Amino acid sequence: MKIFRLIPLACALVALPVAAPAQTPPAPTTGAPAPAKKPFSTGDAKVLLAIADSMQFQLKMSELMSGKFRESNPTLAAFAGPIRQETTALWTPTVDMATAGGVEGKKIPLDMSKTDRANLTKLNVIKDEKKWTLAYFEFYAKESKKNARDAEAGVKTLADAGLKEWGAKAEALLKSQAERIEAKYKELKSAKK
Repeated sequence: MKIFRLIPLACALVALPVAAPAQTPPAPTTGAPAPAKKPFSTGDAKVLLAIADSMQFQLKMSELMSGKFRESNPTLAAFAGPIRQETTALWTPTVDMATAGGVEGKKIPLDMSKTDRANLTKLNVIKDEKKWTLAYFEFYAKESKKNARDAEAGVKTLADAGLKEWGAKAEALLKSQAERIEAKYKELKSAKK
């Protein structure tokens, strides 16, 4: 019977007006780029996506190198580690920058281009591991240098200040990696003789 006495009390409590909790603005996140005030221009978005494509090339080539040489040539596997780590560290800000600038997520590359993948597949006909390694590094060095040159040219055309700052970091990274890859290719080529 006690439950029937509590029902009117519960109804009275439900009917009381409740003050809404004070709305506090969300705390700013640290490390994330501020949202763009307006979408990037078509030219700026094109440069960003081209650099992102170059970064994916570096990531996938270094992943392949790590996997292929993990046991057969640990020195080459170790060479790939810093390239992968540096590129990965800049990848998240790249995606954040792209989405904040209005670039559709489906346009952001998640793998190397089909052309690069096809050119890499052509190397699979080489059965000798030393010859394959040399051909791999020749391709890697050539494409890395091209990507660094393209990034340098693209960054010069950027209009958005935040994108220009990011682009300078990406350009420096791609140049540094291209120089190291070229040096490793020359080292392997001279060791072959």
